[in-house]
Amino acid sequence: MNTVRNIALVVFFVWLTIDAIVVFRLKTGAAENRDQSSLKALMFGGPVVYALSIALSYGAMGALHSVALQAVGLVVLGMGISVRSLAIAQLGRFHTPNVAIRSDHQLREEGLYAHVRHPSYLGAMMAFLGFALALGNWLSVLVMTSLMTCLYLYRIKEEDAALEAAFGEAFSQYASRTKRLIPGIY
Repeated sequence: MNTVRNIALVVFFVWLTIDAIVVFRLKTGAAENRDQSSLKALMFGGPVVYALSIALSYGAMGALHSVALQAVGLVVLGMGISVRSLAIAQLGRFHTPNVAIRSDHQLREEGLYAHVRHPSYLGAMMAFLGFALALGNWLSVLVMTSLMTCLYLYRIKEEDAALEAAFGEAFSQYASRTKRLIPGIY
């Protein structure tokens, strides 16, 4: 049980570090920023949620007592990292940590973006769920999934507004064909 949690901790923090390096090298200037503090909410709220979830995993209350479920969590963590990485690669230089529309920005509607509008957020949320499961505590799962979902829903609202403002009817048509995070559902 502790071994799986330790593996999850290493994988999670290595992923967060590499993800930050890849994503933040693409940050745009303040003039293009339409972020409405959603990046700050993720940058400050995320680590608080991670710390709380990790701390809860060391307590007896909510313990899963299932190495198999923790192992499933590791698999979901890996799948989430893969989905997020692929989404970032498919969006290329248009993927930025802040909500910004470049002057030559193009609306992506192929690859993962043909199925959901925010596949990198879907991947991140899958990774957070998997990480919390791998920690081996239901309270960790509850805290991680509920609070990170709230942060990402705020981010999605801001991003959709920026895309709507930039692309107008083209974005509206795209939005009518795709869901935000879960194909066919939401």
